[in-house]
Amino acid sequence: MSDIFDTHDGLGLAALVRNGEVTPGELLDTAIDRVEQTDAKCAVLAARDYDFARGQLAKGLPQGPFTGVPFLRKDEGCDIEGLVTTAGLKILKDNVAIENRTLANRYIQAGLVIFGATKVPPFCVTIDTDRAPYGACRNPWDTSRTPGGSSSGAGAVVGAGALPMAHGNDGGGSLRIPSAWCGAFTMKPSRGRINNGPVYTEGWMGFAVEGTITRSVRDCAAMLDATMGLELGCKADAPQPARPYLEEVSHDCRPLRIAVMEKTHGGADYHPEHQAALTDTVNLLEGLGHTVTTAAPKIDIERLSKELYKTVSINIDTVLDDIGNARGSPVGDDELERLIVTWRNRGKTVSGAEYARILEIAMEEAYAFDSFMVDYDAVLSPTMPEPPLKIGEIYRHEDDYDKFRNHQDKYLAMTQVQNVTGQPAMTVPLWMTSANLPIGMMFVGRYGDESTLFSLAAQLEKACPWWERKALF
Repeated sequence: MSDIFDTHDGLGLAALVRNGEVTPGELLDTAIDRVEQTDAKCAVLAARDYDFARGQLAKGLPQGPFTGVPFLRKDEGCDIEGLVTTAGLKILKDNVAIENRTLANRYIQAGLVIFGATKVPPFCVTIDTDRAPYGACRNPWDTSRTPGGSSSGAGAVVGAGALPMAHGNDGGGSLRIPSAWCGAFTMKPSRGRINNGPVYTEGWMGFAVEGTITRSVRDCAAMLDATMGLELGCKADAPQPARPYLEEVSHDCRPLRIAVMEKTHGGADYHPEHQAALTDTVNLLEGLGHTVTTAAPKIDIERLSKELYKTVSINIDTVLDDIGNARGSPVGDDELERLIVTWRNRGKTVSGAEYARILEIAMEEAYAFDSFMVDYDAVLSPTMPEPPLKIGEIYRHEDDYDKFRNHQDKYLAMTQVQNVTGQPAMTVPLWMTSANLPIGMMFVGRYGDESTLFSLAAQLEKACPWWERKALF
């Protein structure tokens, strides 16, 4: 049974279920075994929701594109009534959701069998889980290294080959970073593509978006088809595609005009092996008939970063106030991870005028990126400027907000831009380093144009396949 997961993606597993070749129960048992094996090596699980999953099977599954396929939610952003969601915080270790998020309902309606939650760093504000209350998550390609974050466990599970896909979200690169460092594919959707209420339909003022980390391009496309769309109360609605994204995967990609960034947005060089991978990608694209030109949008990365971090710090302060109000006593510093105290204190210093200015600055940077994209269909760069780091390398300066931001921004040099500007961006697992560590290449599209990116991704998947490349299975 286990070899079915080695030869089939999510849509492939669903087809086996429809044809009666395997039962959802058999898939669930195998998935649990594979994920437990991965957890033993990489510490990927934040929760085991096995009884909930078996309850889904007992009630009968909806008919959808992924009926019967086992799936893991991230421990943030996919609340399900009766299940614990902690957002990586020790203070929320017993936090039981009282209702389903819209995204959870859409996953369930797609037929997925949700059997657990994957690890995240506290409040999802770092790109590792080194201080998570349930311990550090590890990269399946080298367990001395981080898988990235904040969708840490999700990236590790898919990169290991244990499952074909898992839920994640992205507020500064949190889908793309672990995908790039673990050898998986993902698409960060355009702002407003997936709304996730019922109370708050967007995260971090719209900078954070939901998505899925996958092994195959078509799974990611089909999942976006199944989860996107308006809901009550949402204020953003991305332009609707001309046809389902899954159809884009089966159509030939037209010749594209692609800008390639030879340095990071901050002007730094990429790691030599990432630079070599960028050159290889340019050669691959030109061989496929695309026009590639060295060019880069004019983005004030320092200003952009400051506004994104302000937004997150304000959110942290507000959420902690809400937790305190709900229980009838303020949340003390001694109940929190040290870095979260530092972020909360920063949030308390942001004035109303600063807060109002955040969206204005975001719109200015979005206009600059959109103006650049008039002449290009996509922008290419390495997703990450260097290979995955050793455990503990990122989590420095817990008591100094500015030093921490400056240190982490070295690794967010490419990914955080699109969270502020709103464009879709995908990372494609095209290459490996000499030490057998994945290198993801990022393609940013025009706002609302995931269709072109999916078409290109399918072409790249065929030209430079990565399906057999799995760390553990």
